[in-house]
Amino acid sequence: MSYRVALVEYLNTFPFSEGFRLSGLDQQLEVHHVIPAECARLFKEDLVDISLCPVGALDEMPEHKIVGKYCIGAEGEVGTVVLLSQVPIEQIRKIKLDNHSRTSNILLQMLAQFHWKKEWAFTFESNGVLPESSLMIGDKVFAHKEKYVYSYDLATAWKEMTGLPMVFAVWIAKNEVPQEIIDSLDHAFELGMDHVRSEANGLEKWQKDYLLNSISYPLDEEKMKALRLFRSMIS
Repeated sequence: MSYRVALVEYLNTFPFSEGFRLSGLDQQLEVHHVIPAECARLFKEDLVDISLCPVGALDEMPEHKIVGKYCIGAEGEVGTVVLLSQVPIEQIRKIKLDNHSRTSNILLQMLAQFHWKKEWAFTFESNGVLPESSLMIGDKVFAHKEKYVYSYDLATAWKEMTGLPMVFAVWIAKNEVPQEIIDSLDHAFELGMDHVRSEANGLEKWQKDYLLNSISYPLDEEKMKALRLFRSMIS
């Protein structure tokens, strides 16, 4: 049986996607490279069997199990989930949210309420112009960050508020997916990370530094604790 997999297409999943290629797993599985919100939708609509699912969508997923040894997380500053603004945080009134990931939108609203103690208005509309204040995630942060005066890293703020790392996405699978498939995902990631550490990976220095130092992949007990807390705080 060929299993279907939804994988986020951002730079932070390079160890997974490259590991799939190096291990040949991309030839054994039907892999969909999509934005985070699509990873959730595809699993919810029974269009994939395994998904790198944003944690903010977990409670809406049909029956599943969290699987594997790895996730998309951060121990501190992540750099690609940020509140960008032309004014300091004290002067922000309205923020454009990011339609690529519900998790980051939820995280920002949690931080506004419990950490920064702000009552901001939120919108998905920008009227075709660069918003004064905007939540951005993923690779587009690299392209737009310099256009803003102020940048607030959401993983850093979460760590300040909770003392815990942040988990943005975890692997989930249908209950019938066998352990050997999950093990093959872990093995592929490990091959991919070895490739990231190598000299012949084709990455620019900043990309390698981001993957090795900004993203924290092990789904350890501290991250599971953080995941439980995050889910408990979703109203």
